[in-house]
Formats: sequence, C-alpha cells, structure tokens
Amino acid sequence: MSQLPRLPNIRGCILLDDAALAPYASASGPVSIPPIACVQPYDAQDLSTVLSWAQLEGISVIPRGAGTGMPGGNVGPGLAIDLSVGFTEIGEPQTEDHTIKVGAGAIAADVEQAARSVQRFLPPLPSSAHRCTVGGMIANNAAGARTYKYGAIRDWVRELDLVLADGSQEHVVRGGGGTKAFSPLHQALRKLLGDDGPRSWPSVRKNSSGYALDRYMPGGDPIELVIGSEGTLALVTSVTLDLASIPEATGLALLAVRGLDDLPAVLEEASRLEAAACEFFGRRFLEITSMGTHPLVGPTVSDAAAAFLIELDGSTDQVASGIEALRTLGHELGSPPITAMGEVERNALWELRHAASPLIAACANRGLVSTQIIEDSVVPTENLGRYLTELEAILARWQTDAVIFGHAGDANVHVNPLLDVTHLDWRGRARGILEDTADLVARLGGTLSGEHGDGRIRAPLLERIWGAPLTEAFWLVKEALDPAGTLNPGVILPRPGQDPLEGLWPQHGGLS
Repeated sequence: MSQLPRLPNIRGCILLDDAALAPYASASGPVSIPPIACVQPYDAQDLSTVLSWAQLEGISVIPRGAGTGMPGGNVGPGLAIDLSVGFTEIGEPQTEDHTIKVGAGAIAADVEQAARSVQRFLPPLPSSAHRCTVGGMIANNAAGARTYKYGAIRDWVRELDLVLADGSQEHVVRGGGGTKAFSPLHQALRKLLGDDGPRSWPSVRKNSSGYALDRYMPGGDPIELVIGSEGTLALVTSVTLDLASIPEATGLALLAVRGLDDLPAVLEEASRLEAAACEFFGRRFLEITSMGTHPLVGPTVSDAAAAFLIELDGSTDQVASGIEALRTLGHELGSPPITAMGEVERNALWELRHAASPLIAACANRGLVSTQIIEDSVVPTENLGRYLTELEAILARWQTDAVIFGHAGDANVHVNPLLDVTHLDWRGRARGILEDTADLVARLGGTLSGEHGDGRIRAPLLERIWGAPLTEAFWLVKEALDPAGTLNPGVILPRPGQDPLEGLWPQHGGLS
C-alpha cells in the first residue's frame, strides 16, 4: 500500500487485501479497474472525514453503490467508497405528503415495497431494482420502462443530503435555491451561458449525459445538478422521494411488427393513449430469448422484425378502452396482439423482458460476449427509425452481431454487441462501433446515455456530442465544486489522453 497514505480513523470498515478488493474492480458493465483500497463509511461523518482527507492527500475517490452501473462510472484507480453498507435505512412512508426518506445504500426494490405498504409506488424503477441502490439511481438519473409516462428519478426527488468534495455537508431541498457552494457556480454559469442557460440542448425525452444545465440554470436548484452527476460533484447520503398513487387498473399488450416502417404508428398510438411504458425488442432479441417458441408468446413474434410491449394504467374504463385500441392497431399491422389484464399474466409478460440478460449470456455462441460499449444512446423520437437502421449498418460494417432493445417511447435504445473476443482485433472492432455510433448519435441530435451515464467509456467522446461551448460549461461546474479533482476523475469529463476502452474486458452485464 505504498500508493496510499495512512487512512484516517473512522467507525466504518477499511478494506486493503486483494481478495476483499476484488469485487470492487468490476461492475455490471465491461470495464474492470482495481482500486487501491476500499472504505465502507459508517455514516455521513465518516464520509466527511474520508473526503476531506482524500482532498488533502490528492487521492481519487470512486463512489459506488451496488455496482449495477455499466459504463465504468463505479470503478477506477483510486479509493473505492462503498455506500451500500452504512446508508441502508428506509424510513416510514409519510402519508401526509406522500414521501419517504431513505439512505443512499437502500435497495430500490425495498423502497418500492415500503411504498406499496401505503398504496403508493416509485415509478422510475429500473429492471435492476432488486439489486441497485437509490444512491446509484441518483448518480445516473436512473430510469426504467415507466419513465415514458412518469419521468426519470430526477422528477421524484424532493430533498438530498450531500457530502461535498472538501468533506462539508449540505442539505438541499427542491426549489430551495442555491447554497454556499452552489450559488457562486450559478452566477458564473449565467455569465458564461446567459441568464436563460444553454441556447441549444438535445431535444430528447430523457438524458443522463453531461451535467443537467438545462434543468439547473433556470432556478439554480442544486438538486438538478447533483442528479446524474455520477459522484463527480458530491456524494449523496440520503434522499427524500415523492411517491405516486397506485393506479386503479393496469393492462399490457405485446404487438409484433413486420418492419420498422410500422414504428411511427405504434409510437403515435402509445403517445395518444398516454401509455405508462412503451418497450421495444429487436429481431435478435426475439431470437436469442426464444420468444417465438415461448408458450406465452408463440407464433405472434415468429416472423416479426420487432415487438413492442405497451403498458397502460389509469381507471378501469381507460385501460379497457386503451387495450381495445391496441388490439385494433395490432390487427391493422397484421398481427393480433397478446394482451394481459391480470397481475399474474402481466408479470409473466414482463418477465420475458427482465430474464433476457442471462438468456443472452447463455445463448451467445462460444467466443461471443455481450459487451455494453454503446449501451443506451438516446435520440429525438422522430429519429428513432433512422437511428436503428443506421446502427444496423454500423454493426454490419464491423462484422458484429448485437442484441437491440429498449425504451421505444423515449427513443432510448440499448445495444449489446456480441463481440467475438477470439478475433485478434476485437478491441479495434469495439472502438470502431463506439466511435461510429457516437458520430451517428451526434448527427441525429441525441446523447450517448439516456439513463446509465457517461461513465469512463463515453467521457472521451463527450465533446463530440455536446460541442465545445457546453463542454466548457461542464468543466466550469466540475472545477467549481471539485477544484482538486478528487471525485471520480475520468467520469463524465475525461482525463487528458483518456482512452474510452481503458479497462475494457468483456463481462456479462445486466439489461436496463
């Protein structure tokens, strides 16, 4: 441990031996970088002590929850800080204002269970909810299938408890305005960008790339800036969340289409019906998960180019009427849809989506590994068809198969290239796919992340997407709140000469 000065005294645990550190070298995505040590803070005071020490000693810190993030924002060559151990409390749901206060290390599904006990729910749960932490969701501005109607986690956060880079603690409240740390930054950004903030911003329905200046600038609300910042500006210790009412009824429909020409009609109907979710499964997804032979689905998707899973919620009459409209659309498109109104039947359809990750890993041919290098780009909804078509051309050019699926209503597409790691130039192919896709997303006015963040993989490509003026503004944010650069360096904003494939090693990750 010659690289690491003596750690301060804390109540939590300090891990130094290789066996204990091994789990912190990797996460759900394809990046693997071992830390030099790991701290599991007991409480916020522990965390303050460690961060102030790290800034003084010039030690990089890599905050981490459950390790479900994919683009490398939770691994790195510094001191790992595990927030999943000491911040797991889940408060009682408040029936007066329909909120719940939880620790950053609380598992999202456990929070959902607590909410359900008072007939509420947390809409933006990702499919990794049974593993991911709330702090990780805040770090990435996480979203899930129901974000289509209800918005990402950003829209459900009321209060945050933070520890800043220098170890100071702050409590920020939605709409409460700036603080000692954030107010000077807001003034500096107004000088750089103008009072109204950025003049141009990607016209996308969801975004987890860069810093959310479009949301932060109008009112200077620190919550808007911290959410999605991937632990590069401050570390979250607790969160107060708003909870939604459980709808009276829910219905689900699986529609198969024969070609991408049908995509606009499906999206238009989902929007008209105010669907809660509008999911997309590409041809390879249908094949590799054996949907065409599944007894629940069967021939419905046997010859389909893609399939859509659309969820409706609301009153019983609204849902029944909407499901009937989707049946009509399915018949018009030449494929009667599968519909489900009961909870058991709906869960069975959703399970086909959620079980895909192990199926992809198991069904990939020998030597092929699902590697999330371009994972979750998002484009304006009107450009989704073009994105999918040109993405297929990129994959063909690099002779790489891929499983494609995602949140069609938000034009947020997950791509799992099945890389042939026995090929001598598999890294060259990975680089080519990544860079060509970044160019495509930039041309179409999108960003490289709709819900997982830039991490380390996408950080070197940031300016290609956002342009020089906004990248300059991002650097201003980083240097104002973390002047020593100790918080997760190389994430969102790259280090000089940073390689997007640094630490890349094919691992089996999860789906979103």
